[in-house]
Amino acid sequence: MIRFSIGAQRLASGLIAGAVLLTLAATPSHAAAKIQRLVSPGGIEAWFVQDATVPLIAMEYAFGGGAAQDPAGKSGVGNMVASLLDEGSGDLDSKTFHERLERRAIELSFSSTRDYFRGSLRMLKDNKDEAFDLLQMALTSPHFDTADVERIRAQVLSGLRRDTTNPTSLASRKFLEVAFGDHPYGRQGNGTLDSVPKIEVADMKDYVRRVIAKDSLRIAVVGDVDADTLGKLLDKTFGGLPAKASLTPVAEVEA
Repeated sequence: MIRFSIGAQRLASGLIAGAVLLTLAATPSHAAAKIQRLVSPGGIEAWFVQDATVPLIAMEYAFGGGAAQDPAGKSGVGNMVASLLDEGSGDLDSKTFHERLERRAIELSFSSTRDYFRGSLRMLKDNKDEAFDLLQMALTSPHFDTADVERIRAQVLSGLRRDTTNPTSLASRKFLEVAFGDHPYGRQGNGTLDSVPKIEVADMKDYVRRVIAKDSLRIAVVGDVDADTLGKLLDKTFGGLPAKASLTPVAEVEA
């Protein structure tokens, strides 16, 4: 049986591995990583590896949900959200937001997988406050401005058109149809040529409201930061999120 909640421990391990690779890939030799369980003053839990080998901090995190939470007939909502969270938030428009990322060499990205909405953040140690501030803005006050939405929609549709002549993409699409049928796992994570034009800003705002919440959050951090400082950063970044997600139940499927 495959359940929506299955793989939490596997996800945590994967997040830790990803954060370790992001932070230590440039290091000529690696010491054995000591993984700590950290709980912030506000109750945010993370798996943490403190390493001062290089002055970098990397964080991988995920919320339960992903493409399985796309509304029926509108596959690709999570993918659109992932592409738009860094396209302006708070008091920053898209151009200014990206300029701040580039000026401080901050790497911020989001993605929607089948069962999880994931994010990655990487920064120099000295830029940690601004990096976590920008992430907090992206998660809590995304703009979804019309010009940005339509630009990203056009990019997604262009990719989907290319996929119509890509044998690997066609085979993957057919496999999902045969294996899962009308189950949410059978939906295309990045949407279809029919579904993406139907996605509205209201759909994306509703997705954020339902999915991005603290109860399903998993975090892994590696780098040159102490536990007390990290705990405060986590509270500042994630502490204001809704306590509980409002996820649509996903039925079990035989596999």
